[in-house]
Amino acid sequence: MAETKSKRIRSLSTRYLGFYKNSVLVALIGVVCFFLYANVESYRESGRIMINTWLVTGNIFFLIYLWIRMNRNVHRVEFDDEYLYVIRKDQDLVIPLENIKEIDIKTLGGVYEVELFQAEQLGKKFYFKPSLLYPINYKKKDEMVNVLRRNINAAYQKKQEYVRNSLAS
Repeated sequence: MAETKSKRIRSLSTRYLGFYKNSVLVALIGVVCFFLYANVESYRESGRIMINTWLVTGNIFFLIYLWIRMNRNVHRVEFDDEYLYVIRKDQDLVIPLENIKEIDIKTLGGVYEVELFQAEQLGKKFYFKPSLLYPINYKKKDEMVNVLRRNINAAYQKKQEYVRNSLAS
């Protein structure tokens, strides 16, 4: 039997994904520490609590919460002709292209959402970021996503072949 060779695996995600997820978080935590220090020093000098500075600090805490919540489901993604590979620290996930419902861009910063027909370990939706400089190099990165979309459409058209003696489940 002749096997068909699939094309090489292409990476969709930026290699600096860890830097993207952690650098903004560290910067926000640094800003919160600065505001906390300024609030404590202001209280020590005047003896009064400045409500507006504590509200700003609370708002930045809320931004940290939103950043963590938004980016906990952003993963490194690669693909070939048949599968989408989600690269994780503990275990990689292989998703057949037939299971992908759609891929849409969700933010101006270039975070894409992958929606699945059947939920996997990550759930029905997960995200990937193709580039740190997305608005600048969007043509190149959007073309890679379009290649993935074409592979998904080709996977929909492919006829499923079953072994004749196998039981249907």
